[in-house]
Amino acid sequence: MVKKRPETTPRADAADAMPDPDDSGPRSSGTLLRGLEILRSFEPGQGSLSNGDIARATGLPKPTVSRLTKALWEAGYLQYDAGTARYELRPTILGLGFAVLSNIPILPAAHEQMRRLAVLSGCTVSLAYPDDTQMIYVDRCTGDATSYFLGIGSRFETARTSAGRAYVAALSDDMRGHLLDRMERHYGSEWSALRPRIMDAVDQVKTRGFCLVDGEWRRNVRSVAAPIVARDRKAIYVLNCSGGSYSVSIERLEQELGPRVVHICQALMRRP
Repeated sequence: MVKKRPETTPRADAADAMPDPDDSGPRSSGTLLRGLEILRSFEPGQGSLSNGDIARATGLPKPTVSRLTKALWEAGYLQYDAGTARYELRPTILGLGFAVLSNIPILPAAHEQMRRLAVLSGCTVSLAYPDDTQMIYVDRCTGDATSYFLGIGSRFETARTSAGRAYVAALSDDMRGHLLDRMERHYGSEWSALRPRIMDAVDQVKTRGFCLVDGEWRRNVRSVAAPIVARDRKAIYVLNCSGGSYSVSIERLEQELGPRVVHICQALMRRP
């Protein structure tokens, strides 16, 4: 049984009470996906969102959003503020993320190797996983010379990062083509400049096992990355090592840290 929440129950206005044009009934498989879209619309540091904010972020009709936010509030995944009519994620949702992390087979072994490399290099060493046209951090070890911080669960661009480009390099030709098509639609006029850089990184991974990106994602940040491909190819993770341009040279990344990242990835791929 769903427990009652202490907040005032979300109230639907006249517009929200209209029939939902995007709902084909309780058996619609799209209902779950739309609920997940709503949860994904909450970004780190963004704060609370109204139904209108969520509708704009997701492209869903406002009646759909109103109905689903109330359902997510009743299930305990959203918190509702009656004074502002805005929603926030509840810590309850962290349980889903912890369940995911607990079932990543390579994570325990990878974390120890990442910690050692972070201490040795002073850089940040991260493990990432693909999320459509973005990547998401599933583990991070921070070195002494790190000048910025993004936590586990943070998303970042695939197209402009070494981790993202290393992932693209690990894909089959067909899967890479589909992803590049989605990126082209996403980036529009920027794509003509981005695509050659991505393909250059693909060539780097093929020839030396890792790729390097300098200052494209964030100014004064440079990094190297290599893919970790499961034996059955059902999962591809990426290990990257990044630091400020003032603290790590391109030469060190290319000659020392890049090969170390590749060595760690190869060792992890050899594990049963």
